[in-house]
Amino acid sequence: MGEIKGDRTAIQKSIPGPRSIFGAQMNMVRFYRNPLVYSRWLYQTYGNVVALGSSKKPSHVFAFGPELNKQILTDPDRFGASDSLVKIPRDTVLGRMYFNNLLLMTGEKHRQHRRLMQPAFHRQQIRAYCEDMVQLTHRISDSWQGQAEVELNHEMKKLTQYIAVKTLFGLYNEAELERMGKLIDGLTKSLVFATAAPINLPGTPYRRALRIAEQLNHHIRSMITKKRAETDATDVLASLVQARDEDGSFLTDDELVGHAFTLYVAGHETTANALTWSIFLLSQHPDILSDLLEELDGALGGSDPTLEKLASLTLLDSVIKESLRLLPPAGIGVRITADTCELGGYEIPKGTNVYFSQMVTHRLPDLYDEPDRFKPQRWSTMKRTPFEYLPFSAGEHMCIGWNFATQEMKVVLAILLQRYRFSAVHNAKISPNLMMRPVHGMPMHVVPQDRQFQRVPVRGTIHRWIDF
Repeated sequence: MGEIKGDRTAIQKSIPGPRSIFGAQMNMVRFYRNPLVYSRWLYQTYGNVVALGSSKKPSHVFAFGPELNKQILTDPDRFGASDSLVKIPRDTVLGRMYFNNLLLMTGEKHRQHRRLMQPAFHRQQIRAYCEDMVQLTHRISDSWQGQAEVELNHEMKKLTQYIAVKTLFGLYNEAELERMGKLIDGLTKSLVFATAAPINLPGTPYRRALRIAEQLNHHIRSMITKKRAETDATDVLASLVQARDEDGSFLTDDELVGHAFTLYVAGHETTANALTWSIFLLSQHPDILSDLLEELDGALGGSDPTLEKLASLTLLDSVIKESLRLLPPAGIGVRITADTCELGGYEIPKGTNVYFSQMVTHRLPDLYDEPDRFKPQRWSTMKRTPFEYLPFSAGEHMCIGWNFATQEMKVVLAILLQRYRFSAVHNAKISPNLMMRPVHGMPMHVVPQDRQFQRVPVRGTIHRWIDF
């Protein structure tokens, strides 16, 4: 048995939790069906550490609260990235693309790659992306003129896809934007099934994923070659190509392809979902939206946002923080134990999947009063540690692009809310899933901004997430 590390003198082996004759799988199905409701029930019923399956040799353990978040997220050697569900062979083009990413790296390799990638996300570099965000937001919102209704989540995905491709690869041509976006989008959709069942037969998701990966790999490598010859490019890929560590080491082509792919996947759908929920929450809280429009009018007066002006928009910043608290783009994270260890006074076996929950942490009453209410004003006086508020995770593996994503949300919201009034379609079914996508979409009426704010009733499981 490996070393059990912890301060407690008595380490308990039997972990509380629900039992089922079908094992942990049935309980995980319940979790996937109602992630917030089930997670809160686990916490309220069994406490900070909960086992699904066997109490002594569980396959899944849920850990709740800031203290355990900190333990899990600051000890990557003991709580490592979990790729146990991914069966893709590492020696394929798809495997090299998938496994060359920061989340699955540990130790010195992770630290070195993060150092090499960090310059692409420094504040000065992100400043260069602001104009792209502004132009592409106008392009998408121009297309809504004359439309009475849009599916907001679809439109936000299209917008963040354009922004990701433009800032990541520096592509200006609309046809190139479309081509690259479709390739990556097609691969991510195929990966959902291909990672669990890599069956290399005609017509299977895995065969399709391999085919798209080959095309994408070739395309990104040709761009890498061009970036090496450029001296004034400001996109992320150019920054990664030029990056050098203190000892002169640099990212290989395989690593560049993998990081570029991961940054796109991690950066576009999560931000699209966050924008969708922010606009929805504002539409359901007319008083807050009215105050925000006053702030935007005072600072921007109908003009486009700049980084300097964005810095003065304190209510906008609070709205985004509160939206990310209630509906975080990643509501739960998972790590796998590298050895037997202690967690919250319990012995956790090697190879156990350990889940930490942003959803539950962000709704602890001792951290947030009225935790299910949308109250942006709370952020004007409140500060929380990275383990009490962690929409972008925390510790060494905190999202490297969190500053980029926050700026993107501010730019997009500042433009769209000045141009349009959004209101939910009456009685629409609004239900977040585990990936924080609205399962049935987000149908919205959209009209030129007239300040006729009014909350519209909706149905769905959103009422289990938000107290309106």
